Amino acid sequence: MVLSGAGYEVTTAPDGVAALTRLAYAPPSLVILDLAMPNVGGIRVLEEIKSVPAWADVPVLMLTASGAGDNLVKVRRLGARGYLLKPITPARLIEQVALILNDPTLIWLDDMTRSRAG
Repeated sequence: MVLSGAGYEVTTAPDGVAALTRLAYAPPSLVILDLAMPNVGGIRVLEEIKSVPAWADVPVLMLTASGAGDNLVKVRRLGARGYLLKPITPARLIEQVALILNDPTLIWLDDMTRSRAG
């Protein structure tokens, strides 16, 4: 609802299986995944996205309530563009989504750092 209200076209999926199925129809401009999704978790969905050539360039933003450093390292290594910890305010979510979509030099975004290609 937050992103729709900000003018973005949003498609939702109740779990990882549905997310992967929806990607097959038309790759979106951005995928937002939770680490803890039913059926197929966010890390596995990220692995699948990055393994399919037609989807590999789609930026992925991970949202999670888990601040576990090993997950942050893993999703970054797998090719996610960012990792944000919940709770996240609507304004911050909109800001981060816009940053990823509009800044081609941004290679990594999290709650502590912003990295740009040099």
